[in-house]
Amino acid sequence: MASGLKVKHFKVRGSADDGITVHQWESVEHTWPNHSHPEYKLGVSEGGTGTFFYRGQRYFTGPGKLLVIHPNEVHSCTATGAWRYLYAAPNVIASIVRTFDRNGDIEPLLLPPVIDDTQLVELVLQAHRAMDDGDPQLDQESAFYEAICELLVRHASMPDIPKKRGRANIRRVKESLEAKFRENVSLHELAQLAGTSAPYLSRVFSKEVGIPIQAYLSQIRVRRAQQMLMAGETLANVAYAAGFADQSHFTRHFKRFIGVAPGAYSKAVNPSSNS
Repeated sequence: MASGLKVKHFKVRGSADDGITVHQWESVEHTWPNHSHPEYKLGVSEGGTGTFFYRGQRYFTGPGKLLVIHPNEVHSCTATGAWRYLYAAPNVIASIVRTFDRNGDIEPLLLPPVIDDTQLVELVLQAHRAMDDGDPQLDQESAFYEAICELLVRHASMPDIPKKRGRANIRRVKESLEAKFRENVSLHELAQLAGTSAPYLSRVFSKEVGIPIQAYLSQIRVRRAQQMLMAGETLANVAYAAGFADQSHFTRHFKRFIGVAPGAYSKAVNPSSNS
């Protein structure tokens, strides 16, 4: 069960992409299956509690702690109570990392999954509230950059990380799924792109990415559906435009990954259209 979801999306000056999304759950009780996000995810509790399985370990979090998930890293989680989440695109974080003389290289950037730092949590909350309340642009940006800079200064480590073998082939498969998310792509077609057999691709994709290919494609479709719902598209149009076979298929996957049905999400991101 999940309720009271509010979503706002922001552009960051100097960013090539829309950079930040904030979610506020006034009350939530939901378990999300294995999934990943293309952004950095920062989570702060406003009285809620949560557990999540990430990088082979189970973590517990709640008030006074900051939850951190890196982009494209698979995790599952359960949350209850009131929560705020901030999703920041990697290019936005890279623009901040450049101020530390790293040329925007964030590949080796490592942050702990749970950070016990009440001062930092308050900074993240201030940034989230500034965006959620529609404060002036300067106030929003200043609060956000202060929070992220403090996060990096206090808790980031940047060791050299060896590249995983086979990443290039998997990257091509992921790029193809992103480009052809509306199509009924076959495993054989993807295996040809990766230069390997279909059974081997199925196995190595799950091992490296953390979820099966079909689940990865489903989350791409759900993400595109989110974007279309934010733009005010109707539920009927979104289901097929995002590549789902039918409305029930769309609703089932959307609720599984997002925590609410598409209709509830549409009302949350387009409150003016509901009046």
